[in-house]
Amino acid sequence: MKSIHDEEQLKKDLKDQKIPAFRYSQIENAIYKNFITDFEEIQTIPKELRKFLKQNYFYSSLTVDCIKTSSNWQTTKILFKTKTWEFIESVIMRHLTWRNTLCVSSQAGCPMACTFCATWKLGLLKNLEAHEIVEQIMFAAKMLQEEWKKLRNIVYMGMWEPFLNYENVKKSIKIACDQKKLNIANRRVTVSSCWIVPWINKFTKDFPQTSLAISLHAPNDEIRKSIMPVDHTYNLEKLMNSLDEYVKVTNKRIFYEYIMINWVNDNIKLAYELWELLKWKLAHVNFIPYNPWEGAWWIKYKPTPRFIIEKFQKILDEYWVVSTIRATMWDDIDAACWQLANKKKD
Repeated sequence: MKSIHDEEQLKKDLKDQKIPAFRYSQIENAIYKNFITDFEEIQTIPKELRKFLKQNYFYSSLTVDCIKTSSNWQTTKILFKTKTWEFIESVIMRHLTWRNTLCVSSQAGCPMACTFCATWKLGLLKNLEAHEIVEQIMFAAKMLQEEWKKLRNIVYMGMWEPFLNYENVKKSIKIACDQKKLNIANRRVTVSSCWIVPWINKFTKDFPQTSLAISLHAPNDEIRKSIMPVDHTYNLEKLMNSLDEYVKVTNKRIFYEYIMINWVNDNIKLAYELWELLKWKLAHVNFIPYNPWEGAWWIKYKPTPRFIIEKFQKILDEYWVVSTIRATMWDDIDAACWQLANKKKD
């Protein structure tokens, strides 16, 4: 069986079956515009073609294992099971501004071993296929449609590192942004990376309109190495050179994620180092309070007090570096940043 989201394969099969090319457009419209999940319900195509699709293609390979919604109803976390029995998670965020966002996974588990993240303890189980990423997006889009809402933004910030699964992520972005499919604007798709430098360079060429977020979390290599092993391979100098090239080509602002961990990376002097690193650059810093996760007692990390985060922000403001303190709204269902670890029950 093949995925219905494999456009190239489906067009080839239709051609081999001597089925007119326009039938693909009808199938495409039914799936991506009308969110029809049962091929038998696509009434715009002949019965024989519906039968052919049912015998040869599947709509989704993922099954829903668990769905949790936060107490304020703004956030829903979906735990999916793959055909090969890995578990992955997606998070739907319904903002009060009607801006609905999906945080999507590109890997089952993660190999990056960042000490503040729950996902790393799973290790890398597998890279997701392009259709498995798209299926998460389709599920969220259909759920929101049933609520009379529309999926507006996609962030590749679930189980990841997206750039270690680049080709499949690339295919999924193209499907999401295709005008004849989900028609999500490229600028409303954000790919987050620990900074795998060679792939940032490739991403710059392939997706100049798509947004880039970098997991920074410290303004110097010494602290980064203590919490993010990737810094041993790609240090700050290599990263910033690559990002300067990205901005030169795209003229787009880069989002820098900075998790605030008490007594680890929140010394006020680091705010000045952060300013020094980002001054005169197209940058937007997102300060994210550390979100404790189950099983992390031995790490002994604690969230930075709000007043210290505000001091960081004030220092950046004084030097014209834009920043935001991100609100934590979803930790009651373990859906906040770096809490995704396939937890099924409370």
